[in-house]
Amino acid sequence: MTERRARRRGPSTAVAGLVALTLLAGCASDSGSDTAGTTVPTGRNANVTESDGPGQPGGKIVYGLNAETNGWNPASSQWAPAGLEVSRTFFDTLSAYDVDSRIQPNLAQSFTPSADFTTWTIAIRKGVTLHNGKPVTAQVVADDQNFLKNAPLTRSAYDPVESISVNGDDVVVKTKKPWATYPYSLATQIGVVVDPDWLASGDMRSPIGTGPFRLDQWVPDAKLVVKKFSGYWRPGYPLLDEIEFRPIPDENSRAAALESGDLDLMMVTDGRQIAKYQQLGQEGVFQVFNSTSGETSESFVQLNVMSKLFSDPEARLALAYATDKRTYVDVLSDGQFEPADGPYPPSSQWHTETGYPPYDPAKATELVDRVKARNGGVFEFTLIGPPAPGTLEGMQLLQQQWKAVGIDARIDTLQQLDLILKVLNGDYEASMWQQFASPDPLGDSIWWHPDSKDPANKEPSLNFARNKDPQIGAALDAARTTPDRAAQKRSTTSCSNDSPPTSPTWGCSTPRSAWSPTRTS
Repeated sequence: MTERRARRRGPSTAVAGLVALTLLAGCASDSGSDTAGTTVPTGRNANVTESDGPGQPGGKIVYGLNAETNGWNPASSQWAPAGLEVSRTFFDTLSAYDVDSRIQPNLAQSFTPSADFTTWTIAIRKGVTLHNGKPVTAQVVADDQNFLKNAPLTRSAYDPVESISVNGDDVVVKTKKPWATYPYSLATQIGVVVDPDWLASGDMRSPIGTGPFRLDQWVPDAKLVVKKFSGYWRPGYPLLDEIEFRPIPDENSRAAALESGDLDLMMVTDGRQIAKYQQLGQEGVFQVFNSTSGETSESFVQLNVMSKLFSDPEARLALAYATDKRTYVDVLSDGQFEPADGPYPPSSQWHTETGYPPYDPAKATELVDRVKARNGGVFEFTLIGPPAPGTLEGMQLLQQQWKAVGIDARIDTLQQLDLILKVLNGDYEASMWQQFASPDPLGDSIWWHPDSKDPANKEPSLNFARNKDPQIGAALDAARTTPDRAAQKRSTTSCSNDSPPTSPTWGCSTPRSAWSPTRTS
């Protein structure tokens, strides 16, 4: 999941030269726009020296990130993939996914539902302390959860929750309707356990959590250093003494830093670089480790369906027909990615046929003409994205494809934090984006459930595309009522072939707010 220079910085390096080609994903996450969370599709490891012996403690690694993050307070900060990587060093979540992509208690000791799944009792693990020495109690967790339940950024995630209270050593959560999959939500940004006083202070720079590392120093846009927390609740961990994160947004500069030895690991986001390091791994210059369990994200253009142009279903449909995804994949990733027609690939247990429109420039032109007739003879909008070379090249390729059928797209590049804020506030028409990496569709539901949007499009919303299709909401609500995965899939895909092609969705499991040019797996 990372990329490491083939050299050692102390005895903690158990695998020499690890090249990371996959990003870890979570709440806000799984949504970074220039981080095409990537996995080399071979499913094999190239020249990896592995050992099943115990890890050796000590040492430091320097990790190159693709972007900076605007802060570490879960109630107000936006964590794209790079932010999630960092946040996991000083925060633990109440639940977490295991190697089989099943949700398990993490900082929580257990989750016990009532028979009708409207009450959840969360037993809190004993003996856990925050970085400032305060013990983690049921009251601490309840205070965190109640604060997040009312914070503008995160409150939409708690829409199904009626109340959160304390009963002895347990936290009791009552929901408005059955929620059989509630623990899935606590593996995300809203599931972190922090000092409630710090959380309420609004401070975004000095996180106080329970994680294996504690923040030592942070110089925004330069470096962030975390050091081992000696009071961590998992015996024997962490093994490393220190991690230094360096945000290097430019892909080529980040690669150069790795190859010069300034970095031990880095995020890889460019398909051509993936091919390059895959070859170097075969040659023994780098070691390449591929982790393909769970789900990986899609890279796509996200449309704001509450904007004037893209509130028109035919405008969205025209853009889909005008996009040659196969060419995009071949040109931008050297074939490392595959075209996608929804959030989950054919290999996923959650995959379903969505009826997504194929590339058809004649059909696109016909629709463009109809849209122009309703808009004074124009079909134009602004596509925003980060200035990363690979992403910019992709935006220009899409611009050319759309121009060929009469669509005029302006390109505007923004640094990732500025881009995230625009999308969060609904101040955009179309954006390069990446999302939907949760191992379970219900873990992604906050991003597209219609109850998660601001009806007036004036407040921040985690429903970034402002999707308001009631079919999606009904399907996700139905899936929440059962722990059975087969029944969940039937609920979330039941209308896949029923929606008309100009409706906001093609299938309940696929938001018509966006089309996906690539599958990053």
